[in-house]
Amino acid sequence: MRGLHAARAALVAASVGIGWGVTGGQAVSPGATPAQPLGGRVLAEYEPARMPGGLASLCEREPEFCAPISPGPGLLPVTHEVWQLLSRVNRQINHTITSTTDRKLYGKLEYWTLPSVSGDCEDYVLLKRKTLAEQGVDPALLLITVVQDETGEGHAVLTIPVAGGDIVLDNRRDEILIWNETGYRFVKRQSAADPNVWVSLGQERLQATNIASGPEALEVK
Repeated sequence: MRGLHAARAALVAASVGIGWGVTGGQAVSPGATPAQPLGGRVLAEYEPARMPGGLASLCEREPEFCAPISPGPGLLPVTHEVWQLLSRVNRQINHTITSTTDRKLYGKLEYWTLPSVSGDCEDYVLLKRKTLAEQGVDPALLLITVVQDETGEGHAVLTIPVAGGDIVLDNRRDEILIWNETGYRFVKRQSAADPNVWVSLGQERLQATNIASGPEALEVK
């Protein structure tokens, strides 16, 4: 709950204009620029990483998933209405889709697709991304992200860069948290500059690079 309160406080401040400004469509704190880390809560992007194999296969089957996207504004300006939209979509999809594995559904290690009834973590991410884009959120700021969870297993979440730090929409919780409140190790994601390019993430550069660039993409469950 501490992370949720912190995220809400930052985002509410942005929405009502208390101590926050908007520059070139980007909400930033006083004295900061979009390129500056805000309280150490902006995910650091490093060298290119390999796109997950499941997503690459999806893009071969349905090229629209990898259609070029114009660069976004850098940060999502979060109003009260936007925060309510993010929370509602995260919660509704979490409770509408039944969690299962690709092995049970398709007999495959990885099969990324939009779910209708059930799916695994990356399917939740794809549906949230599609739903939010249809509701007017810039798709260039809806970034599919691979992490290691507390047990070291691969997991997929949706990250969104906002003024208070990158926030995380996760099928394992209804609360929206800032990334460094999740307990996950962030490995790689779509680049904020170009969602069709993947980059290594996190504070431990060598560790993230090794995981992201290995012969097999980290399996997400």
